[in-house]
Amino acid sequence: MSIASTAISLVAIPVAYYVVLPLLLAHLPKKAQFVGKCMVVLFSTLVMSIVGCFVAIVFAALNKRHAINYYVSRLFSYLAAYPCGVTFKISGEEHLKTSPAILVCNHQSSMDMMVLGRVFPTHCVVMAKKELLYFPFLGIFMKLSNAIFIDRKNHKKAIESTTQAVADMKKRKSGIWIFPEGTRSHLDTADLLPFKKGAFHLAIQAQLPVLPIVSAGYSHIYDSAKRSFPGGELEIRVLEPISTKGMTADDVNDLMEKTREVMLKHVKEMDVAIKSQASSSASVKVVEEKSESRRAREEEVGKSTGTDVGDEGVKKRKTSARD
Repeated sequence: MSIASTAISLVAIPVAYYVVLPLLLAHLPKKAQFVGKCMVVLFSTLVMSIVGCFVAIVFAALNKRHAINYYVSRLFSYLAAYPCGVTFKISGEEHLKTSPAILVCNHQSSMDMMVLGRVFPTHCVVMAKKELLYFPFLGIFMKLSNAIFIDRKNHKKAIESTTQAVADMKKRKSGIWIFPEGTRSHLDTADLLPFKKGAFHLAIQAQLPVLPIVSAGYSHIYDSAKRSFPGGELEIRVLEPISTKGMTADDVNDLMEKTREVMLKHVKEMDVAIKSQASSSASVKVVEEKSESRRAREEEVGKSTGTDVGDEGVKKRKTSARD
């Protein structure tokens, strides 16, 4: 392969992926669009996992393990979000510099991977269910990047993993990203599932701040139940860190409820803004449709009137000629 053809390929592939593919997906029928965009996400996950394995090995050799997840998660975000028509509105991003910390985020669906990809900080690892360890490539990457796997079916092993996590955090000076709801919520309303205590036990044991991250409800962007994936703007708020200094095990419940309360407040605020925007867009659409309908009627009336006037003129001329 010549240098010229290689250069053309290096330009053509990104153009096809970031220009042609989004246009194609945007014009597909609803169900075909859903399937197509889900395939893009799966492809991005596969690429992230394979590349992540190599990145983890290289960064480990360079003694930069703390940056592995940051760069690989950003790679996933760039690969998956734009072709699927997803953009982000981030506020409070400066709080991500609070490191190390226990990051807690609401968990809605598998699309939370995009949220994680966009705001995942350095000096942080993921706590995930043990089943992910057996996913091809993804499990290998997560293992190499020091992910903490929890066996949710075995309470004793889960406690052991948590204890080891505290030791690892102190040793590596790293934080952990946790979904405190424990599972995907799939809620139709602006709400959160009850939180589990694990993240807050960790925060107090390690005396690290809790950093709440809240993503807005995104059923208007992605809804697996309705097979809908139109894309759109997703708002993410990184809230102020909550200190755990001086707290003991007796404070776990209070810390958990305080965190959930502040996160729920922002979930509801963002939901109101989304509904307000949707209502405004619907009103504008109705007005435009009415205007278009009125113009169409006026054109019909104009055509009809013009024909009548013409016919009447012909009749008058014929009458005058007979006279």
